[in-house]
Amino acid sequence: MDLNKFAAGAVAEQLEAATEKVFANIVDPNTEAKKPRKLVLEIVFKPSEADRSDVEVSATVKTALQPRRAISSRMIVEANGDTVLAEEWKNAMRGQMEIPETHEEGVIDFQSRKAE
Repeated sequence: MDLNKFAAGAVAEQLEAATEKVFANIVDPNTEAKKPRKLVLEIVFKPSEADRSDVEVSATVKTALQPRRAISSRMIVEANGDTVLAEEWKNAMRGQMEIPETHEEGVIDFQSRKAE
């Protein structure tokens, strides 16, 4: 049984594609470098009950890759009455987030609101 020719080369094609996925996962800087990756070729032989010379053969290629690392950041969350604002830390400083509301007078004086 030549795996390169088996099923018109489909098994070899799947092995090659899976190998490319493994190598791509290894060089991805967002995955854990030291943990192993797996490529498994499973071949199942199922003989016919009526005639053991007739065998159904199936091949499955599986990979076990490392997941990408979690991406993290920090956020600032502030409340102003019923309005809650959140923005990623690198884009905001405490007390300096934009308030997405309009006010008839144009300018909102938050200092005077705190005193109330």
